Amino acid sequence: LIYGMINIYKEPWQASLCKYSEAFDAGMISGDTEYALSNITLYFTLSLFACGTNLKESSQRLHKSIQRAMQYQHISLARVLAIAEQMAFDLMGTNSNAYETLLGLDEEALQHFLVRKNFANAVRNLYQKIKYVSYMCGDMDAAAKHYDLQEELDANFSAVPASTGKTVFFLVSTFIDGLIGLYFARKHREDEVKWTLVAEKAIELMKKWTNSSSWNFSNKLYLLQAEYFFYKDDERAYTCYKRSIQKAREHKFNHEEGLAHEKLATYLLYKNQHDEALQYFQNAKKCYATWGANVLVQRVEKAITILSPLCTGGV
Repeated sequence: LIYGMINIYKEPWQASLCKYSEAFDAGMISGDTEYALSNITLYFTLSLFACGTNLKESSQRLHKSIQRAMQYQHISLARVLAIAEQMAFDLMGTNSNAYETLLGLDEEALQHFLVRKNFANAVRNLYQKIKYVSYMCGDMDAAAKHYDLQEELDANFSAVPASTGKTVFFLVSTFIDGLIGLYFARKHREDEVKWTLVAEKAIELMKKWTNSSSWNFSNKLYLLQAEYFFYKDDERAYTCYKRSIQKAREHKFNHEEGLAHEKLATYLLYKNQHDEALQYFQNAKKCYATWGANVLVQRVEKAITILSPLCTGGV
């Protein structure tokens, strides 16, 4: 409880990982498999969604944990683990189906099953995962769709406590919500006010959380502020992008450093600063490669290929 719902607002997220591993070992030794697997589930959701640990290495360990959860009939924990594993598969660009072990379903069928059974927390986790992957992979319509689905779910099940509401799922999801909101606000469509409010709410929450833990949240706050200034055509955007990159690097959030590099590159393209944009796309590619997110590497490579002839220095 302390590490899963309290220390995530205070202590560096990476520091909690060893505690979850120790708790898992203690649970297995004592025979308390539910306690053990609850902790390994927290370990993987934190390491994948928040810390940006290597996707391939994590997926290999995750599969063993899913099998163990199924063996001990902890189905709800197995579902959460499978959602995390599928996130890794999606970002790595594999065709593997993490849900096959559970019910022999693909993700769409699993979603229909969970909704039909009114498993609100499981549906919420799944929507957050799909929204996260969609945003990172640049499928903004899918990201917006699952933001709306999650909002609808929370409204319909307002009487059902959100067990993920105080965990890292919620924190990372709020960060992604803000980025989605700013992307669509910048489109200046008829829904601009809606998305601006989404972004501003995320920024205010991130300010509050940064006051509690600069380590975990400062890079996210700077990136949200950068995107907000971009939306407002405010020159302060550049400085905030740079600060987000710096904080993500210092605080070991390699995946979010890659995201900040990519967003700065996009901003510089808008400013017709092609050579500098190319540099930051290349930086993003390196970060994503370290993360093991092959889908993101390939997307950035396409941008580099298109941009390179427009630059004076080439690749």
